[in-house]
Amino acid sequence: MLDALAAPCLTSVARRHVHLDKVIAGLSECPAQSMIFAERIGGEFRPESEAVVLELSESELSRPIRDVAAERAPGMEYFLEVFIALEMLEGSRSKGAALGSIVERIIYYAENDA
Repeated sequence: MLDALAAPCLTSVARRHVHLDKVIAGLSECPAQSMIFAERIGGEFRPESEAVVLELSESELSRPIRDVAAERAPGMEYFLEVFIALEMLEGSRSKGAALGSIVERIIYYAENDA
């Protein structure tokens, strides 16, 4: 079983949950093939949602993501793949967008378009 990752996405022995906005801010240090899992607050993802970045094994990738989330990130749901969120982060940063608005845009995408 692979370790949980958290911004700045360093492997840790214990799972480290951080706020979703901090995970998004540190995505450049996360493996692109990782996935972000986050808790919903009041039924929605929020910048202050607890989140964790996980690298999944091949066997985990072949299983329903809800089952993997229940085992590896209890109380959290699949949010987005790191490579997608990183593309959005880098594209918005290159246009001079503030981190808060980038986080909101990525959350909107994860909730509505992913």
